[in-house]
Amino acid sequence: MAIDLYQFMEEASRIPGVPGYEAEIGRYYAEAARPYADEITTDALGSVTVRVGNAGPKVMIAAHHDEIGLMITDIEDDGCLRFTRNGGVDPRILPGMEVSVITREGALYGVVGAKPPHLLTPGERSKALKMEQLYIDLGYDAETVRKKVRVGDMAVMLARPVKLMGTKLACKTMDDRASVASMLVAMEMTRQLNSPARAYYVATSQEEIGSKGAKTAAYSIAPDFAVAVDVTHGEGPGTGKWEAFPLEKMTIVSGPHLHPELTKICQETADKWRIPYTREIASGHTGTDASAIFNAHGGVPTILLSVPLRYMHTTVEVGDVDVIRDVGRLMALFIDEVARRWEEIKWY
Repeated sequence: MAIDLYQFMEEASRIPGVPGYEAEIGRYYAEAARPYADEITTDALGSVTVRVGNAGPKVMIAAHHDEIGLMITDIEDDGCLRFTRNGGVDPRILPGMEVSVITREGALYGVVGAKPPHLLTPGERSKALKMEQLYIDLGYDAETVRKKVRVGDMAVMLARPVKLMGTKLACKTMDDRASVASMLVAMEMTRQLNSPARAYYVATSQEEIGSKGAKTAAYSIAPDFAVAVDVTHGEGPGTGKWEAFPLEKMTIVSGPHLHPELTKICQETADKWRIPYTREIASGHTGTDASAIFNAHGGVPTILLSVPLRYMHTTVEVGDVDVIRDVGRLMALFIDEVARRWEEIKWY
């Protein structure tokens, strides 16, 4: 049964999972993957690994399931909460944002506020707001807030998914739960192909603060080769051709952290099966789990696939659901191709 990607994204986007606190979204991923899995494990950092297949070369497929969020730093005398970022949050998007503060007693609804423009000086009006000028308002007095909230509690931004024209979707946490969804597509297809590989589909933790989960998972699995899947910048108003890519095609990335022979095989596989893609270049660090995996152990030959998104690190990240499915298809076909040619591949 083909996965309903719209349903997955709608449900997954509502589940909190900031870096270091991915347990709930990890459980959701594990349950979604259960029909395809030979084994499911969760490691000490919260990465969830789904193994599909019992023999053949080991391939690690990595897509992170953490999201950017906030961390409470102080409680003001009026009950408002001060906060800092957990991951790459842009303070420009926060004023007026609805949030959920995750406490020991459960989630508390709040809104992000700032001093009204009417009360700003002319100099203040000309400057972008900084994180320390913002606060979360729960509507409670300080005494009540201090009973419910602790410094160090996490908060996530709230937004409902919106279907746009065609197969476009605007959704919170498309980065990188869209890629997690593509792994489910690949799992199903890997089963159908009966691929001669042991595929370890890892929803990695803490990517947004430096790919910590990918590194530890790579050391645990010790894969023969790897596929990292993440998002890249999609073309939109103001973007240059050199820095953004069409939403309607995935990208296959080339660069020093990415294995040239495997990247070539991946491109040939996409061409063979007429899966549309564009080329992307990462001249150094990829900014993804690929750069944490490729030099684990004695080195892991790694490729990187990307889903183009507009408005990355906002609550209205826009991507194409057909591209998410294409990424999953290519992943499965590439793994099958490499596994069947394993003994004849010349690495360099």
